[in-house]
Amino acid sequence: MTKLSMIIGLFCLIGCLYQIYDITELYLQFKVRRDVAYEYATYIEMPAIDITVPLVMHMNLNKLLAVYPEEMNSICSRLNITDKRLHYTTDTFSVKFYETCFAHFKQAPIVFSHELAKFIKVKDVRDFSLLHLAYDLNVFITSVGHFTKRDCTSSFYYSGVAFFVRCSFLNGTKPFSVNTNFVSLNEGVLLVIDYEIGPYFGIRFSDHNDLPVYDMSKYFMITHKTGFSTISSISFVKTVMSSLEYPYETNCRHYNKAESISKCMTEYSLGQSTPYLIDTLVYKWSEHPDFLSFNPGKGHQRVDGKVIGRNDEHYTSINCAQHETATECEKTVYLVEGRSWSEALGKSGQIYVEHTWKANIYLSVHPVLPWSEYVIFIGSILGIWFGISIHDYIFKLLTYITTRIFKINEKQMKTKTKRITNQIEFKIGDNQRSI
Repeated sequence: MTKLSMIIGLFCLIGCLYQIYDITELYLQFKVRRDVAYEYATYIEMPAIDITVPLVMHMNLNKLLAVYPEEMNSICSRLNITDKRLHYTTDTFSVKFYETCFAHFKQAPIVFSHELAKFIKVKDVRDFSLLHLAYDLNVFITSVGHFTKRDCTSSFYYSGVAFFVRCSFLNGTKPFSVNTNFVSLNEGVLLVIDYEIGPYFGIRFSDHNDLPVYDMSKYFMITHKTGFSTISSISFVKTVMSSLEYPYETNCRHYNKAESISKCMTEYSLGQSTPYLIDTLVYKWSEHPDFLSFNPGKGHQRVDGKVIGRNDEHYTSINCAQHETATECEKTVYLVEGRSWSEALGKSGQIYVEHTWKANIYLSVHPVLPWSEYVIFIGSILGIWFGISIHDYIFKLLTYITTRIFKINEKQMKTKTKRITNQIEFKIGDNQRSI
């Protein structure tokens, strides 16, 4: 019986250790599962509104002409090759000529903004800007009342090719929120924006912690026809993504990835022998000194002595992206949707920000085997194998208890039988004496 108990105990020990090893190996892989949830919120948190305007749409081009006559004439001369209406000659520099040339700039604003970025400086962007939020943009929320300046905190940004205006709706440190019941009473309209920004600009929604981006594909572009009032209706769908930090396989970080890459690229460009800013990156309005340009220029050298080439910025962006490979632990993205149409004569326009009845999307990551479940598994494994290993001892204990109880009962029965026998004998003796 002792050998059998030892064999059973050894078998249970091996089985227990194997299962503990197996479940521990699975836990230490830190695998995750991804869940998708859809939610119709009862309160709508207002994201930040970003508006981007190509540089040529709100730059004083006449002042640029006065400061950079050679560069501006070069652009117009190249434009004259494709459009004979300019009637350009080396001896003709009329006011009408420049008016026609600058009008062409605004027909292809993104292209010509990149042309300006080749020679303008940060000082020119600040001094020659014609964009004024106080006069060009008026925001009010229809379900609560007119927005004050405290409700809409405006901030300016720039790049080498565009201006950016952000309107942040913050109630203290938290986003301003609107109850969907109020929105329903107002035919689904969250807020209305009256504007006189110009004939071409883009609008998007973004997280308050993110910087504006230059990528025009992320904006809803609005074209304002001359002499008409453009009405636009836009809405947004929110997507919230969350991941897990190390040691889980998602290995996320609590940081802003786009901002880190932008900072890395800016450090590279400012660290050259001729410091400059990369024209497609977005900067805060007063972040950098006036003398910086957006183009390193021909023949300018890097710190290693080599000439800065056209591919340097591309390789720098790849290198910075490789250093910032970790995903963000928390990320909120807004997809903008909308449509525009022209109405009666007028120079101003309106943008209706409407509540979409599409559900918000939540992409979350959870451990395949959380710590609490791992502890429960270990406890159950130990309990099961321990129970099997002491089966023989439990059987012996039960046998001993059963035998002991049987002997006690047997002894009690014998004592009771003897007592009854004595009582019978005593009664028989009494009867014999009486006879």
